[in-house]
Amino acid sequence: MTMGNLAGAGEALDSSLNTIYSEFKILRDETGVFRSTATPFKLAPHEGTSKNLNNYNRVIAYDLADGVDMVQAQQLADTTTSYTPGEVGVQVLLPGSTMRRIADPDLLRRTGRILNAAYDLKEDQDGALQMVSWTPTMGATTVVIGPGDYLGAMTRLMVGNSVSNPEPPPEPYYIVDHPVTLQVLAGNVMSISNVPLGTNRYDGATVASNRAIFAASAAGNLQEEVFREGIGAIGQMFGAMVKKSANIIPDASGDSHGGAFCKEGLVYVSELEPRQDNDTSDKSLRGAVEVNIWGSYVWGVYRAGQYGVEIIADCALPAAT
Repeated sequence: MTMGNLAGAGEALDSSLNTIYSEFKILRDETGVFRSTATPFKLAPHEGTSKNLNNYNRVIAYDLADGVDMVQAQQLADTTTSYTPGEVGVQVLLPGSTMRRIADPDLLRRTGRILNAAYDLKEDQDGALQMVSWTPTMGATTVVIGPGDYLGAMTRLMVGNSVSNPEPPPEPYYIVDHPVTLQVLAGNVMSISNVPLGTNRYDGATVASNRAIFAASAAGNLQEEVFREGIGAIGQMFGAMVKKSANIIPDASGDSHGGAFCKEGLVYVSELEPRQDNDTSDKSLRGAVEVNIWGSYVWGVYRAGQYGVEIIADCALPAAT
């Protein structure tokens, strides 16, 4: 059994003993967004270990000569993509002495909320990791994002990344990227510049941009709304709903890996939705509660070369002064 979280001097919970506080707060994680952009599937009991999706091949229609027998029979084929869920869990042990002595009478309930937030955070981060699975890539490392990068991504997506054999993905379409990257995009939409003529591109990582001015081309309602509301004013861009997620963790080079994709292209398979299970069965622990939250899921992509485009861009925070 793992050592519990004791209350007392020098222990894990040393600030909530012998003192009554007016309020207890829980640190907030980013609320998950990727499940709202994915196609959900359920792996029911007794269906095996994986969810299997079959995709049929394409056949071609030919011109025919009048009165001539049609001899263009083609073969059908199918390709199976498998998605295998895995269990995910989070656990905290609360000794009985801790719950008797700690100043927070709602510790058990708050612990459940903390564990739920941890599960939601990992679930969304796992969804964000799927963005690197899209085969085409727009943007580049260390490069400041611009509207053209998103336009290019959506242009490729809407033809399935091919003009010779187009495969337009089904709607709806989404663009999900890091808030820092999207705010730099907002700066570009506003045409912010370091000089009156607007010759410099807005870069969120430079101190000078904090003192920038509007360029002459910044007239119009869109720029005004972005100035007031940030990227939330855009809402939809080039046919895609724009969403932000701080759970897209930048790589070692400080670059974000977002994506433009269709809902059918991002797959979420749930075998077991998260459930809380409080275990008090070990009587030798004298009233201890082992708080467990666990579930089983897997993320994946479907037709990665046609149904999504990765978007890479610099994700450096604005320089502090």
